[in-house]
Amino acid sequence: DLGTGLAGTSLVVLGQAKCILPDSLVSAEQIARVVARLRRGWIGIYVTTGAFSEPAQLEMVEDQYPIVLVNGMDLARELRSMARDDHGNDLAACLNHLLYDQRVPITSRRPEEILLE
Repeated sequence: DLGTGLAGTSLVVLGQAKCILPDSLVSAEQIARVVARLRRGWIGIYVTTGAFSEPAQLEMVEDQYPIVLVNGMDLARELRSMARDDHGNDLAACLNHLLYDQRVPITSRRPEEILLE
């Protein structure tokens, strides 16, 4: 819950997505490269179809990186849940909805434009 007045706050999220083999690991260095691109007040998200190495996870926690890690297992679990709950267990319909039926279009804008609105 964001509370009164905060729900409309603009937020810049820098994302990185990597489609790798399910048994492949994302290293601490790969996550650090994304974190290095973050500016003050931004958060990051790193989504992979693989997994995150233990050193990568430890570094994220110890250094208090402002980043969310989503591994392949979590991604698949969430997609299956969305397909079950909203699309009659039809994964293809769920993916099509995510790709083509969004009400708010994704736009390519500079972060400064978002924050200054």
